[in-house]
Amino acid sequence: MEGALPWVVALLVVVGFAAAAVARERRRVRRLADHVGGWLGDEGHQPVRLGDGGAWGELGTALNALGAGYERRGAKLARERPWRRELVDALVDPALLFSSEGRLLAANDAARDLLAIPIDAADVTVTQAVGSPALAGAVQQVQASGEAVTVDAEHGEHDLRAVVARVGDETLLLVNDRTRERRVEELRRNFVVNASHELKTPVTAIKTLSEALAVTVDTDPARTKQLLRRLDLESERLARLVYDLLDLRQLEERGPLERVPVDLAELARQTVVGALERAEERGIDLSVEAPDRAFVAGVGGDLQVIVKNLVGNAIQYNVDGGRVVVSLDAEEGAHVLRVSDTGIGIPQQDLSRVFERFYRVDTARSRETGGTGLGLSIVRHAVEKHGGTISVDSLLGEGTTFTVTLPIEAPQ
Repeated sequence: MEGALPWVVALLVVVGFAAAAVARERRRVRRLADHVGGWLGDEGHQPVRLGDGGAWGELGTALNALGAGYERRGAKLARERPWRRELVDALVDPALLFSSEGRLLAANDAARDLLAIPIDAADVTVTQAVGSPALAGAVQQVQASGEAVTVDAEHGEHDLRAVVARVGDETLLLVNDRTRERRVEELRRNFVVNASHELKTPVTAIKTLSEALAVTVDTDPARTKQLLRRLDLESERLARLVYDLLDLRQLEERGPLERVPVDLAELARQTVVGALERAEERGIDLSVEAPDRAFVAGVGGDLQVIVKNLVGNAIQYNVDGGRVVVSLDAEEGAHVLRVSDTGIGIPQQDLSRVFERFYRVDTARSRETGGTGLGLSIVRHAVEKHGGTISVDSLLGEGTTFTVTLPIEAPQ
């Protein structure tokens, strides 16, 4: 036992030195961890010094290279973040930028208006910002996968299509409001259906009359003349419908107008003179009250369409022995054209729809007189192209007044 005692003492000494060395290395590792952890704070990368050689020296070199790379990347991101937010503000379409934690970083005015985001909204989540589960889900999906996605969504009364993509460590949401596009598509589909239906009526009538003529032309001359008159009326109706369709398309697709001074007073007088014979056939008193001159900046042909359609409707939907007055007045930088009649009037529930394509208040009478249901729609488009407005006032059984306001100078 006495011989083993020195060995035990020596072992205890070795263990003590080993424990002290381990404790020292642990403190060194802890200080190193704290030092590296400080790189994540405001101090940035501060090089570590672990000796010039050995394993600790190699570790120090590797950590310093890693810290320097991290600092460069952080500096780059710091430079890019303000640029990204400025880019969002500069975009015309609605755009939003979210952090990697899913918080709103930036939103331009278009996005705030569309999605009803308060101007002072800060530190809000994706769902709070966009107000749509579909859009929020798309942002979260991109943040998780890194792959760009396109998604359709509804927000209130708006139909939206959004593109979501990663920009660095942030997520960009670009929104396209397709509400007007969808409505235009729907209007176009309805227009094609209605136009096909309207064209079908005179075409069918012409075909039927031609078949009847083939039978009666040699056997019944009197019947043949009657059929020819009806054939002429139907062909005129078809031609009128085609011309109205072409006029409407031209007005809708035409670019900026090449305006010239047009004397609206002289145009009104010429239109009234041209309609006198038609009015006299039904005993309608047709008059015009206008100054000697009333110039507006516009397209003569389009302005003539406006006056001609309104005067024609006032005669068509008037009563025998009625009255039509076309008046023109100057009011605050504009000329106001009014066409008033003492005709059958328009029901109140129909006033808001009279400018729709193919809409007829009195369908039977309109078809009987050859109306296409496009006249007032053409008038509205022509007025709006000139930067003007049109309105209608009517009492059933007492008459109707259409009021057109056209700016004297071309709108800027």
